[in-house]
Amino acid sequence: MNVEDIPIPAMAAIRVSKEGKSALFETTIIQTTDNKYIYTMPVRIDNKLVNFEAKGLFKEIKIEFAPFEFYEWRNISIVRFVEDGKSYLRIRTTTPGIKAMAWSEKPVTSTKKKKENVISSEALEVVNAAQEQMKTEGDQP
Repeated sequence: MNVEDIPIPAMAAIRVSKEGKSALFETTIIQTTDNKYIYTMPVRIDNKLVNFEAKGLFKEIKIEFAPFEFYEWRNISIVRFVEDGKSYLRIRTTTPGIKAMAWSEKPVTSTKKKKENVISSEALEVVNAAQEQMKTEGDQP
């Protein structure tokens, strides 16, 4: 599947993995260009922007084209940018999307502890590592 064939808007999920641990984040596709770039809304957890630019992360995106019809792009790069005072994500891919099934894991929606462990500790570690790197780089949401 080509980037230019992605419906706008479309629901999507970004999965980041490192050292066998992964976390899933939901977003919305808002634009595509020249079969390489996918533009999405930024991902916020507890009102903080998630940084996908941390080193050593394997990133992939899965987009819902129709109910129960998904396509996945692997080994993507994600950069946050600001336009007209609003943050967006620019995702670059160099390969076509492949037909896929929905991910079975639940998306991260909060890092706050609940009575039950809604978020796996592995997903929390990935989110916390990304947020820590954001702090050390002086990136303010």
